[in-house]
Formats: sequence, C-alpha cells, structure tokens
Amino acid sequence: MSSVVGEQPDMSWWGYTWQERRGWVIAFSLLALSLIIWKIHGAETIFPQGLIDAFPFAEKTDAFKDAFFPYIKPTTRAIAAGVIWFYEAMVDFLIFTQWQVVFVILVLPAFAYGGLRLGLLGIIAVGSWLVLDFWDESMETLSLMCISILISIVIGVLLGVMASQSDRFEAFIRPILDTMQTLPAFVYLIPAFYLFGIGAPGAILATVIYALPPVVRLTNLGIRQVPAGIDEAATSFGATRAQLLIKVKIPLAMPSIKLGVNQTVMMALALVVLATFIGSPGLGDIVFQGLQRLNVGKALEGGLAIVLMAIILDRVTYAMGHTEHASQSGHDHVFRLFPQGLENVKPVLYIEYGIGWIWHKIAAGGNFVASIITSMVCKLVAILDSDFAGKLREFMMARSFLIASLVLIAVLMLLEAYTDLYGKFPREWEYRFRTPVNQYMDELITNDLFYGITQGIKESLWYGLINPLNSFLKGLPWWYTSLVFVAGAYLFSGRGLAIVTLLGLLFIGATDLWIFAMITLSTVLVSALICVLFGVPLGIVSAYSKTTDTIVKPILDTMQTMPVFVYLVPVVMFFQGGQVSAVIATVIYALPPIVRCTTLGIRELPEQIDEVSNSFGASMVQTLVKVKIPMAIPAVMLGINQGIMMALAMEVVTPLIGGKGLGLEVFDGMNTASIGVSLQAGIGIVLLAIILDRMSQAWTKTQREAMGLT
Repeated sequence: MSSVVGEQPDMSWWGYTWQERRGWVIAFSLLALSLIIWKIHGAETIFPQGLIDAFPFAEKTDAFKDAFFPYIKPTTRAIAAGVIWFYEAMVDFLIFTQWQVVFVILVLPAFAYGGLRLGLLGIIAVGSWLVLDFWDESMETLSLMCISILISIVIGVLLGVMASQSDRFEAFIRPILDTMQTLPAFVYLIPAFYLFGIGAPGAILATVIYALPPVVRLTNLGIRQVPAGIDEAATSFGATRAQLLIKVKIPLAMPSIKLGVNQTVMMALALVVLATFIGSPGLGDIVFQGLQRLNVGKALEGGLAIVLMAIILDRVTYAMGHTEHASQSGHDHVFRLFPQGLENVKPVLYIEYGIGWIWHKIAAGGNFVASIITSMVCKLVAILDSDFAGKLREFMMARSFLIASLVLIAVLMLLEAYTDLYGKFPREWEYRFRTPVNQYMDELITNDLFYGITQGIKESLWYGLINPLNSFLKGLPWWYTSLVFVAGAYLFSGRGLAIVTLLGLLFIGATDLWIFAMITLSTVLVSALICVLFGVPLGIVSAYSKTTDTIVKPILDTMQTMPVFVYLVPVVMFFQGGQVSAVIATVIYALPPIVRCTTLGIRELPEQIDEVSNSFGASMVQTLVKVKIPMAIPAVMLGINQGIMMALAMEVVTPLIGGKGLGLEVFDGMNTASIGVSLQAGIGIVLLAIILDRMSQAWTKTQREAMGLT
C-alpha cells in the first residue's frame, strides 16, 4: 500500500478493477455451480407431466381450427380468388407482353429517380433475368411483390394514420406490431396455407402480414413528428382536422412514409421467396429445386437473380424517398461510372463523357417530346378554362420525364400490336454458369484434402462445441435453467422482463418443447460464439484497412440479401447435413451484422483517442485492446444482438438439412397438418427471441450509460 497520503491502493488485477472483474467472478461461479448440478442431475430434463397435461395448447388450437375455420373459409377463399385474379392478370401482362416493352417499363423508374448510374444498374439487374433464362420466374416473383406491397401500403398507411391520431389505438396496435416483427417469417405461412390455400394467394397474404409493420410504424412516426407550430398555424387559418391531416401532416410525413415503403419492399421480397414452401411460384422455386436436387449451380443462379432484384428494388425505393427526379438535375453533374482513382485516365474519361453526352441528348429529346405533348394538351384545355390550363402546364412540365416515358411505352406497345418488329430474346445471349459451378463442386467434394478439412471442421464442431452444449443444456433441471434466466433478466432489465421470461419458459415447458428449445438454444449460442470469434476480428481489420473493407462490404451485402436457404445447398454438400450443417449455415447468415457493427463502432470513436494514446506512448495494439475495443463494446453487442435474432430466424429453415430443435417441430406440424404443433413451436422461437433480445439490449444500454453515451 502506498505511503502517500490520499493515494488509493491499487485495486487492479490484470488491468481490471474489482467492479469490472466482479461480473467475471459471478459468471465463472455460476458456470461451476451449473456443472455441479448437471453432474448430479445426470439426465435429460423431464418437465412435470402434470403441467403438460394441464396445458394442451396444440390440441386446443387444432380443435379451434376445426370448429372455426369452416365458417371463415368461404370468406378467405373468396379473398384468395380475388387476389389470384389480380395476380394472374399481372403475370399474363408481364409474361405475354414482348420482353422489350416490359424491360423498358421496369428500367424507367430507375432512370427517373436515380439518374443514369441507377438506370444502368437497373439494366444489368433486369437484363440478368433474361441472360439467365429466368424471365418468366422473375415476372412471377415481381407480380407477387407488386400485389403484396400495394396491399401492405394501403393497409399500413391507413393504420399508421389512425395510430397517429389516437394514442389509445397506438397503444393497442404496438404489441401486435412487435409480435408480427418478432415472429419468424416462416410461421406466417402456416395460417396462410390453411386459410388461403397453396400457391400465390397464401404467399401474397402471408407477405402482407409479414411486411406490414414498417410502413405502419413509420407512417405513425412521420405524422407525429410534424412540429406542433404547423398544427397551430393551419388551425388558425380555419383548417379542419381532416384538412390538417390530408393537406399538411401527410405531405410533410412523406419522407418517413417512403422509408417505410422501402423497408416493406425488402421484407416482402424475403417472404415471397420463402413462400415457395407453400407452392408459391417464382425464383424461390428455382432455388428450392436446386436444394432438393443438391444442384448448387442452379440454386446459385436463382439466388443471384433474387439478389439483383433485391438490390434494384432497394435502390429505387430508397431514391424515391430521398431525391427528386434525377432526370431533372442530372445535367448539373458529371457522370461517373468507374472508381474515382481512375478519373484522370484518358480512356476512362472518354467512356464517361461519351455515356454522359448520349444521356444528355436522350434527356433533351425526352424534354422536347414532353413539351410538345404539354402544349397540345394545354391548348385544348385553355378553350374551356385558361387559368386551369396554366396550372396544368406547370404541373406537366415538372413531370416531363414521366410524360416522355408514357409516350415511349405507348409507342412500343403500338409497335408490338401492329408490327412483327420484336423477336424472342436471342438464345446465344443466354448464359448459365450452373454447369461449371457443379463441376467445381464435384471436384471439391472428391478432393481428399478438402474432404479431410470439412470432416475435421465437422468433428471439431460436433465433439468440441455442439454435442457438449446440447448435453449440458438438456441435462440441467428445468427449474434451475429457468431460475438462471429469470435472475439474469431481473438483474439486466428489472421485474417486467423477469416475469415475461418466467412465463415464456413455462409456456415452452408446458407445451412439451423444453428439450427442443434447449437444442435450439445450444445451436444459437454455438453459432453466435463462432460469429463473434470470426466477425469481431474481421470487423476490426475492416475498420483499420480500407482495402479489406472494400473487399468485405459487397460480400456482406450478398450474404444479407441472398435467400436464407441458398446457403443450405453448398453446406449440405460439404458437411452431409445434420446439426453441424445447421450451425454452419446459421453462421453464414448471422455473421454480417457483427462485422458491420464492430467496424462502425471502432470507426465512430473520436480521432483524439489515437492522439492521446500516442502522447502516452501506447502502441496501436495497446490503444485498440485497452481503449477502442472497450469503448466499442456497445456497438459490438448490438451486432451480436442482431446476429442472435438472425440465428433464431434461421432455425426455422435448417430442418431442411437435418437441423433439430423448435424449427423441426414447425415442419412436423405442417407435414401432419397440425397448425397447433407448428404454432406452439413458432411461439417458442418468438419467446426465446424476446428473452435473448431484451437481455442483450438491456446489457448494451447499461454499458452505454456507464460510458456516458446516449
């Protein structure tokens, strides 16, 4: 102890104070106690049979279905008939109209809202469906998307407006939206299958339910964020409540509503692809066929088409919410196609200037056509009302791109109807890479070295992590596991989460799903651990290296956009299915948010940290380990939280390759036509998601508050 008066004794141990290492002491003590209890208990948990018999959730749900569904099925089937009529009409138009006309219709919005760069991306995306010979399947998926999004927007905006005008209605609808967003996407297919049948109607209506929450939330938020002063000003001018809402609040809330539409589009695409499990047509069926036949190349082709569709839909809807028509401002900017590092290379400049010159000429021609049409229309209108004609001219000239586009589409359709100008997409332009991909995969599988590596990974994961954790969690008494979770919830978040945790675990046990839940929990924990071991270092390297970040970013984008069951095809070929394959597929799907949040957490730290650390003689590694990583822990924990949620969502799909747990029960319920079995397993996944999500969020919040962050 120091002899200097007022100097505190050194309470540090390996660089940590007692308050900091107290958590580690508690954690290791709890682990030791758990191992002792597991060793004493020595068998799989048996939930009290009396509680299971007293809570026949699946049987009651099936009985309710049998008693209630016959009364509502005529109504639901009538709705399904109407939906299928719209769907078939749209599919017939998109497929039986010449591909050149549909191509122009699909690409024009990208040019209108994103300018030349986004327009070229649209040409690549739409053109890929032709090149890969997936045109009909893409049009089916696009039709499902358009109808689902349209219904979601109409219902979502209406509910959002109602929620913004009534606090009571908002309080009523909020927990419903929370449940809708937490429930695994696959679970929506179960009631849709029973109520609306297989195929497009069930897929569309399940997608509507799944994709609805973002547009409801953001419509409500956008209207509520309109400043109160605007309300007072409009009211002082005599505006009624309806006029205030329609003419003031909703227009001011349009950026938020458009953002909700963007989020709805991405969620809709995710479920439309997944809906192939209930007979939905389209690109998802291509991927599913590849999975069933272990055809990696075919699944990869379908996955690539879906990724490009997701990218272009995301970019266009985002541009609609954040920019005015790019065609009107495109003349003010130099077009850039290549990276900025090549901007002084003459061939690159010639290409960019040439493309920009052509684009400007096309835009000028479009404006000329629009001005002629506007003049003709306004002259006719001026005969009846000259004042209205002036307003109409102003309105039409502000939408010159739209008018020129409509003229172009009309000309193309007239040419289709009265000429033989068009032909089929040339076969020599098509290209399929499934054959070389499959050949390469076959060579990998038969390679002794690669086979040894995959078997080594498989055995290491199974014997080193998965099987021990499975045995450990299944062998702990149910009351002890429940006590640990409830105590953790209480310490992290308080009494409310502790009660929810207790009720959730009792529901899982009383529905005889305890063992399945422990298997799911072990799979998620192992997957999250592997994601942390690989994702955090990769995120740190990406934060320090722009080259690494440039390479990693498009890979992560593809991993997040690719349909979840695309990962299953190569995984099952390399690792032959089972719980190990389920873990590996889950890791691939859940890795991106951890990498991204780690990179973001380190990059957002103040630059002064490096200067201060250097002034004290700290090396870059010391600054990283002792300063930056501790300060970035809240961001890293946010990534882990998102990774756990994505891992739980993946658990519903992994039974296709031998995964076990609650997801397998969802599949078994669908195979046996038992909505009760599927629903209780889906609810079990939701409850695990809520418990793990709230606990990790509460811990992250505590860390942020300790660091003085908001």
